[in-house]
Amino acid sequence: MSLNFAIIGAGNIAKVQVEAINHIPGARVAVVSNRTEATGRALAGSCGAEWTADVEEAVSRSDVDIVSICTPSGAHAEPAVAAAKAGKHLMVEKPIEITLPRIAKIIDAAEHYNVKLTCFFPSRFMLGVEKAKEAIDQGRLGDLVFGDAYVKWYRSQEYYDTDWRGTWALDGGGALMNQSIHSIDMLQWLAGPVESVFARTATRNHQMETEDTAAALIDFEGGGMGVIQGATSCWPGEPARVELHGTEGTIVLEEGRITTWKLADAERAEEDEMLNLETQLGSGSQDPMGISFEKHRRQILDMISAIESDHDPIIPGDEARKAVAIILAIYESAQTGQPAAPSA
Repeated sequence: MSLNFAIIGAGNIAKVQVEAINHIPGARVAVVSNRTEATGRALAGSCGAEWTADVEEAVSRSDVDIVSICTPSGAHAEPAVAAAKAGKHLMVEKPIEITLPRIAKIIDAAEHYNVKLTCFFPSRFMLGVEKAKEAIDQGRLGDLVFGDAYVKWYRSQEYYDTDWRGTWALDGGGALMNQSIHSIDMLQWLAGPVESVFARTATRNHQMETEDTAAALIDFEGGGMGVIQGATSCWPGEPARVELHGTEGTIVLEEGRITTWKLADAERAEEDEMLNLETQLGSGSQDPMGISFEKHRRQILDMISAIESDHDPIIPGDEARKAVAIILAIYESAQTGQPAAPSA
């Protein structure tokens, strides 16, 4: 099947998506829409696409099958709903949106107009993450004791000197909503639903509206406990890590790659295999453009498969909502000084 894409937004992540699409046979970017002409034309020119400032024009084109939303986080809903109304399948960069009502608008539009919807959490498409999920689902870790996410990254002040990064209106938060959300999504997918959080946030190293440093204690519905630490204030920045400790095993993932595989029922050969599943596919710990396009390519292939075979993508809208609900609960707890529960 040959599929054409419209890219809405022309920032850093749009460039990653364009490169990923360029490495998929039968897929091409037909149009890029961006409010700044020079930026939009440059990205469109890099892949042989057309440029337009008009989002409605881009999503309504007859040669567009899938629309990918790469605008600032708090500006996802309007182009996503417009694309759904035009009958286009939807890919939305994380977070799917920054408030639960705006997320509901996107999910409802996709359902009403019968289009596929996915949100980018490409770390889930790492082989190590998939193997960890299999082991947990098979009960090989025993009862969960701790599930932890550590994202001790760094961003310069220049990174936040834009009209939207680190703002409540368009970023929806700081180090949690923008950077740590990948690991938070992975943690809740692997360790299970979050029951409550108790958190503190702070701004330690930047001039910005929102947090660059956060820590939260987590209670999981299944009985385990955990910690989320998310920051862009930690120079020079370390790879993100998710740790899973159970009564019968421990798995540690660094940027989605297995670095510890200690299961009571595992042979040494299995441990060696898990530790060598794949090489590291880049890290955004120090540079937002330090990531590889490969994980995005894998998730786009999943979306194409969902369209071709008419099934749900691996990360549909209601699944993408979960990480945002956890982060909003962390913000609520930090503000009130009391535990908070993610909204169902």
